[in-house]
Amino acid sequence: MIRSVVVPLDGSELAEAALPYGRALSERFGAKLYLVRVVDIDAPAEIAAEARDYLARVARQLGGETDITVRYGDPAAEIIDFVLELDDPAIAMTTHGRSGIGRWLFGSVADRVVRGAGAPVLLIRSSMPQREPGVVRSILVPVDGSALAEAAIPYASELARRFDATIHLVRVAETPEIYSLLSVPAGAPTSADVLNQLAQQLVEAATSYVQELGERLRGEGLRVETHVLEGIAPEQLLAFERERQPDLVVMATHGRSGFSRVVFGSVAERLLREGTVPLLLIRPPEAAQAS
Repeated sequence: MIRSVVVPLDGSELAEAALPYGRALSERFGAKLYLVRVVDIDAPAEIAAEARDYLARVARQLGGETDITVRYGDPAAEIIDFVLELDDPAIAMTTHGRSGIGRWLFGSVADRVVRGAGAPVLLIRSSMPQREPGVVRSILVPVDGSALAEAAIPYASELARRFDATIHLVRVAETPEIYSLLSVPAGAPTSADVLNQLAQQLVEAATSYVQELGERLRGEGLRVETHVLEGIAPEQLLAFERERQPDLVVMATHGRSGFSRVVFGSVAERLLREGTVPLLLIRPPEAAQAS
């Protein structure tokens, strides 16, 4: 599933926060690790030489088999082109987000890489507290009943096998949408009892779905816990993340316009902006073809 791992670097300590995760993926999957730095297309030869020396130094510190590459041009475009040359690639990179989302995300490098690379991208916000970088014991997988969301499950499952981690399947029953109907004009044929019943049905359907999905994954030998939450998806997932402290979140994206169209709408954006856990974004093949 992953035979190549790419870590884009720009010489900063912020970008280097992705290195432990890139190395961990490489080791667990037996994949080749690539360090890439992109310099300006008009950069003099000494700048490229400095970039290569920097990558070589980082590679020595990492140990193991590590390939280094210096490319010229636009960072996002060059990273995408490089990844397209590799077999079964994954990318690990930071967002440079000291406060909120930094310059490597919206409208810039990380956002464009997610949209254009057609490969899983592990995003680490450089301001995230890193308890044990590269260690994955528990994986949060938000699902909403759609085939798009379930596209993340094969990756989460393989990561769980490789890292011997527990998968937490979480579905949010968005009951507030039902109770908002209480504000309908007077005389409308809606009562609190009917709404309560509809909300309960929503919770029961969500419970049945995650339990069935969980049983399927347990049948594959995985450790799985299922959870149904009630409320607004981003808030509930962030609260779950704060309480349970998973090591990784894995979810799928539509990919047509980066983080503005993700499964659950803006959930991935909120988890990356406000959460404290690295986020692995998966683009299903149909999403890649549509972008």
